[in-house]
Amino acid sequence: MMSFLNFLFGKKRTFKHPVLGVFTSDRIKGNSTAKTYTWYGYFNLETNNVNDYVSSIFINGNNYAPYSNQLQFITQLIENWQGNYLLEIEQKINEQDFSNNPDLINWQNKFYLSAIYTNNFKSLDFELTLESKQNPNYPTISVNIKNAIILNVALYS
Repeated sequence: MMSFLNFLFGKKRTFKHPVLGVFTSDRIKGNSTAKTYTWYGYFNLETNNVNDYVSSIFINGNNYAPYSNQLQFITQLIENWQGNYLLEIEQKINEQDFSNNPDLINWQNKFYLSAIYTNNFKSLDFELTLESKQNPNYPTISVNIKNAIILNVALYS
């Protein structure tokens, strides 16, 4: 039964990255490297334990692996999260009219990076989603990044 499903719909593949861990593809049918597929993985910035405050990563790739430029960017993002990206996000929040929102006081300790999505097949255009650690009713913070530059930060209720 399983081989028939694989024949009909293709099969999922895995790719192990030394920093980000294991990525799994959508079902892939055929061997065309010209097609683009979604690859997903999980990571935790705080404890490296994927059971706590998991960050879901959704990127693109071909039938063998995620695109290397997207993997490199996300690796760089994670390695520079504390020293660079959090500070830049804080700066963007302070420039917004929602910076006085009581839910955002001490946001760095209340929110975690819940998802990284690619917005374009091969480019470095990403959206980050930050969610509350304790209160699912808190608003989420959306961060748009292109070529490692934070373009804007938005608050969604």
